[in-house]
Amino acid sequence: MRKAMAVAGICLAACLVFAATEKIQPLNAKTGLWQTTQTVKLTGLPPEVAAGVNPTMTYQSCFKPEDLSTSERVKEKAGLKCSSWNVLKSTASDIEAQASGCDMGHGLMAAGHGNIHLADSEHMTGSIDYTMTGLEQPVQGHASYTSKWIGATCPADTN
Repeated sequence: MRKAMAVAGICLAACLVFAATEKIQPLNAKTGLWQTTQTVKLTGLPPEVAAGVNPTMTYQSCFKPEDLSTSERVKEKAGLKCSSWNVLKSTASDIEAQASGCDMGHGLMAAGHGNIHLADSEHMTGSIDYTMTGLEQPVQGHASYTSKWIGATCPADTN
């Protein structure tokens, strides 16, 4: 369950980051292999669960041109089903988006609001605030992240 909550936050953040591509202007980011370091702070967890949640994770993702073309493709890639997606702002360097009714698996649902900023085509920062339900009480999460482009080629085992 602990891992599911951390993964849920990461998936929701990733989807919000790239959800805005269905709008007028996608981010001016390079495609290929990206490395992201994400720091998560969760509140409302029982102490025994909170003790097992790793607040910092680093992972790699592969983004192809078609992955950045529509939010539907990104949701498919992350395996999420959200009932509502809204892009509030979309420019070549900044995106603000929100989602709700996101099925995170394991009986968890989530809603969130996120922002990203592309400093240049190889460096991105962002944050997302979200609420997960499906536990004894709602859990509030805040994730901040930095991403950097690693290269144009993705290893075969990278999603």
